[in-house]
Amino acid sequence: MKYLIVGGSIAAYTAYKEIKKIDNSADVKVVSKESVQPYSKMLLPYLISHRDVKNNMFFEIGSDDIILDDAVVSVDTDGKIVKTEHNREFQYDKLMIATGADAYIPKYEGSYKKNSIVGVRYLNDMENIENITASCKSGHIILLGAGLVTLETGWALVKKGFSVSYIVRSNRILSQILDKDSADMVEGYIEKNYPVKFIKENDVEFIDEKNNGVYVKLTSGDSIEGCMVVVGKGVRPNVDFLSNTDIEAENGIGVDEYLRTNNKDIYAVGDVAAFNDVVDNKKKIHAIWPVAVAQAKAAAKNMLGIKSYYMPEFSRNILPVFDLNIFSGGAANKDENDIFKIKNSLEYRKIVLKNGVLKGFILIGEISNYGAYIDLSKRSVDVAQNVDRLLYGSLNINYDKLFK
Repeated sequence: MKYLIVGGSIAAYTAYKEIKKIDNSADVKVVSKESVQPYSKMLLPYLISHRDVKNNMFFEIGSDDIILDDAVVSVDTDGKIVKTEHNREFQYDKLMIATGADAYIPKYEGSYKKNSIVGVRYLNDMENIENITASCKSGHIILLGAGLVTLETGWALVKKGFSVSYIVRSNRILSQILDKDSADMVEGYIEKNYPVKFIKENDVEFIDEKNNGVYVKLTSGDSIEGCMVVVGKGVRPNVDFLSNTDIEAENGIGVDEYLRTNNKDIYAVGDVAAFNDVVDNKKKIHAIWPVAVAQAKAAAKNMLGIKSYYMPEFSRNILPVFDLNIFSGGAANKDENDIFKIKNSLEYRKIVLKNGVLKGFILIGEISNYGAYIDLSKRSVDVAQNVDRLLYGSLNINYDKLFK
């Protein structure tokens, strides 16, 4: 039996290790378009301020089992053959797709160098940022978008001594995970305490080179200058190589409860997989590290013929930035359900219930036992009598006894 894994992500590495743990003699190959071993992409922003992070972010796969620097360009699902850009072919019996997603870099009007605009998705992106910031005379960096990755990147740049400006199209930062009240609180705190400016309800009109950096003209008519532009405008699943197949991959690759695609011998995991969501009751991508790891382990077992059911997921994010802890999940922005809220200058607590079941939350401040919130929602436990504990993030390790 030949097992083939496409991708160089933590999901690819985890699946490889799981297969080998169960069957050390299994024929497993990993094909990655990157030139280095799989690594932790969640640590990329931290490389800006802590270069020693690089020493602990790689995951080694033996050279006989990994093919580097060669992107998959097509899959022949009938012949069970994967082809790469370097004209290699790999036969498989079971295929796992763990190709993740790429940063979306818009093309703007104007004249600017290609490396003046960069995403935060690969190691070479970080090398680009390091090279430009090393010679940055203005000490100012412009970030497009104010989502999870750009907030982390801006925080790392501030810790390195830079000032930053965020150009945000919407009326608030972290618009996918925070409501307006909590976003306003976070924005005010950050701008008051750090060299950060949020320019909201605005966008880029054009970008030019100027003073060994970039000049950005905004749709409002205002302008801003900096050494470079870091883009965080969302990501797109890497699925182009599947265009010649019948695998459903319009908004990520749809998978069932065994992480299997509509082709029985092909699986998908991580940032490329669209899986059932317990709150939205539809398939969506859950692009976070714990989900990628858990899905990879389950899919690896299923590829080996060991049935491993994967429960519907609960969307959530944990974000420690600018000395704030932000934990958000589920339908935190939907106010048609029962809302419980606490707000003060440096703390925000919001719990969203529907028929007593936890459907969403926003917690800013001290939090304990993150996993309890996810578990309770997944199991549809009635938590109506314990709202205070949920609001204050004070569930202890015996939380389960509270909800019997």
